[in-house]
Amino acid sequence: MNATGAVIDGHAVEVRNGETILDAARRAGVDIPTLCYTHGLRPEGGCRVCLVEIAGAGRPAAACHTPIQLGMEIRTATPQIEALRHDILALQLAAGEPGAVHRYAGTELGNLLARYQVAGSPAEAGRDGPSVDATHPYLRFDPSICITCRRCLHACEEIQGQFVYGIADRGAGARLIFGHDERFADSACTACGACVDRCPTGAVTDADRFDGMAAESRTRSVCGYCGVGCRIEVEAKAGRVLRIRGVETAVVNRGHLCAKGRYAHAWHHSRDRLTRPLVRENGELKPIAWDEAMALLVDRLRAIRDQHGPNALGVFTSSRSTNEAAYLLQKLFRTAIGTNNVDCCARVCHSSTALALQTVTGTGAATASYADIDSAGCVVVAGANPTEAHPVLGARIKQVVLRGARLVVIDPRRIELADYADLHLQLLPGSNVALFNALAKVLIEEDLIQHGYLEERVEGLEEFRRFVDGVSLDESARATGVSVARIREAARLLGGSGRVLFVHGLGLTELTQGTASVMALSNLGMLTGSIGWPGAGMLPLRGQNNVQGNADMGSMPNLLTGYQPLDDPEVRARVERQWGVAPPRERGLTIPEMIDAARRGDIRALWIQGEDVVQSDPYERHVIEALAALDFLVVQEMFLSETARYAHLVLPAAGALEQEGTFTNGERRIQLVRPAVPPPGDARPDWRVIRDAAAAMGASARYESPADVMDEIAEVAPQLFGGVSYRRLEGDGLQWPCPSPEHPGTATLHAGKFLRGKGRLVAIPYRPSPEHGVEGFPYTLVTGRVLEHYNVGTMTRRTPNRRLVPADVLEIHPEDALREGIDEGAEVIVESRWGCVRTAARRSRRVAPGTLFLSFHFPESHTNRLTGPHVDPDSKCPQYKATAVRLQVA
Repeated sequence: MNATGAVIDGHAVEVRNGETILDAARRAGVDIPTLCYTHGLRPEGGCRVCLVEIAGAGRPAAACHTPIQLGMEIRTATPQIEALRHDILALQLAAGEPGAVHRYAGTELGNLLARYQVAGSPAEAGRDGPSVDATHPYLRFDPSICITCRRCLHACEEIQGQFVYGIADRGAGARLIFGHDERFADSACTACGACVDRCPTGAVTDADRFDGMAAESRTRSVCGYCGVGCRIEVEAKAGRVLRIRGVETAVVNRGHLCAKGRYAHAWHHSRDRLTRPLVRENGELKPIAWDEAMALLVDRLRAIRDQHGPNALGVFTSSRSTNEAAYLLQKLFRTAIGTNNVDCCARVCHSSTALALQTVTGTGAATASYADIDSAGCVVVAGANPTEAHPVLGARIKQVVLRGARLVVIDPRRIELADYADLHLQLLPGSNVALFNALAKVLIEEDLIQHGYLEERVEGLEEFRRFVDGVSLDESARATGVSVARIREAARLLGGSGRVLFVHGLGLTELTQGTASVMALSNLGMLTGSIGWPGAGMLPLRGQNNVQGNADMGSMPNLLTGYQPLDDPEVRARVERQWGVAPPRERGLTIPEMIDAARRGDIRALWIQGEDVVQSDPYERHVIEALAALDFLVVQEMFLSETARYAHLVLPAAGALEQEGTFTNGERRIQLVRPAVPPPGDARPDWRVIRDAAAAMGASARYESPADVMDEIAEVAPQLFGGVSYRRLEGDGLQWPCPSPEHPGTATLHAGKFLRGKGRLVAIPYRPSPEHGVEGFPYTLVTGRVLEHYNVGTMTRRTPNRRLVPADVLEIHPEDALREGIDEGAEVIVESRWGCVRTAARRSRRVAPGTLFLSFHFPESHTNRLTGPHVDPDSKCPQYKATAVRLQVA
């Protein structure tokens, strides 16, 4: 016997605490076959294929769940064990649908049947089994080859947390069901595909694997939807994406994807794709050649600059494109044009977050990483809906809560995570500051704060203490709609849970007190001693795939690449060495300011890259009037968007699956993006178009590839990106700051001390929204996302996702619907002071009485006709999340 380890098939194996025999065997390179087992999920232990013999034991043991112990002598493939496996597989086959054996070919079960020479009876071939459930646009279920191994059930529960599957009946009659034995399409399935990846027989599989096409190429890249940054493997043939899977080893998503990332890829070969440049002639857009388009672009930009000055031009860089494209475009405008009128869609989503965190911590990005979700003891989700907007992270939050973490949800709607939460604080939209100040008051009043952390690492405590002394909990309760008792309960939970992970989204930022909301939430992070530690901190969820990177690259009117100030002499000298010219000193205009200036005639030309501002920006009528007033509008796009319809020149763009570069996700992780298929027709990667335009205008643009651009970025902003290169980004990439080639990247910001020296507590009084209490408009509208669609639907509505959610609906509380005489599904007119729309109504208790919800994914809904001109005075982020409206039946 081995007293210090164990022996498996003659191999000495170190015994590690918590390992099973199967774990140890695989570590030692010993193959033990399995069927119901799948790595990373709890062992089922039902199929018995992994049985092994243990010396001295009376019977074989299942290796998948038997702990390995010191001194064990294990044999995994004796004649008796191999014969037992043969018989188990034969019984498995006999219990299945007759004639189904040929459909196991190539699956895990099929490979085991071949290995152990188990065959079905030819006489049974051809018998029909139960019909295949193909009701779902992406998933199909063939019950005739299901062996009820429960792998799909465990994947659904332990990865997605959706609990779709069940097993009905017992023994030979056991069968897989969805919910209450309903059709796949009618179940609670979110189409993440985790079950497909773990089904050993092909019973649950992707519908797109039945086209009979084998892949010619497999390319690893990054998903082009939300800011989670899931790594993907794209299978393609003849220039067309066949299917997508998650990369199992990826640290971001660990093989998991959502319905959009895994299945919604048909947009790339849509007939609507732009394939040639278009120029407006006599009011119509007509195709032209690229050389003509580039000549027109350069000539018009030069002419307007020379006639009206550089500040008569502006650019909106794209958060859907690459870091390299964003960097080159802001550089072009700061050098060849000579203006800082550079901004991006971060302005209309997380500019409030960036400004708030920069002010109180020293940097405007997430202090935590996604991995911190898994080790968090308490999570606060405020103004975010992760299970729909960031589904892979939403699933991880569900899992950590199911393992025992505490959860507080702060949201005007009862989002899915509210069903998992210890507390749901359903506040009035726009009243975040009042609630956070009240929570801070209770934390201090009841001495639930971290004194040592605050004394060592934070400034402003005494001033803040005096401020919250003047906060009235009764007034806070009236302002927020959350009772004093509920406020106290939430504060005690936060104060008694140790360090806390604060996850927030646009429900905090897209308000007139957006910056104030994030600062007030950060106060709670500091009072609980949470910032700068693993499993805790501030984790804003970013909406678009590269919105973090777009801002990082300098797509802001007051900051250069890497958030460097315009007026710093050292920064300016370094940038001038790389660019050949210093950038302008004068701060530029934000997106809302450029829109206003265009409407006045002060901005004469705009270059809008990959952003449909007509659909996505607030106060739609005002945006259209501004675009119509321009002398020259160039739009770089994949489709003829609503914004492109006002363009003088449209440049066809490559999509995320079609170009090389990098994206930076919401945890500051820079990852390589690789083309899996070529762009359609004459569409070109954004970076190449911008490089050529810059060269034609006399700017420095000697780049052979996007890797050359990243090398320059590292030189321009060494504090954040000095150690970043394409060579180092292979695999899971790097999290900035990464200041040198030897630096491993930074998972946790502000570890040890804040980048600004000490963290700052900020006293911010609550101010009601200008959309609160508007006479004649009794309801407050909140806008947001749904799981199946993305932004204004440009991509997802050109995929089968449109079958999952075909149209928009206005969520209204049943009491409000009854009072207004609105029936389920009735068409209603929603009117604000800024515009009106028509949409169908759905009665829902997800919203509180007096609150309405409408998504912004459907152009026909024109949701942003309703949103108005209000912005946060500091960040200039528009207010989307609280609009006063009234209703009438259409």
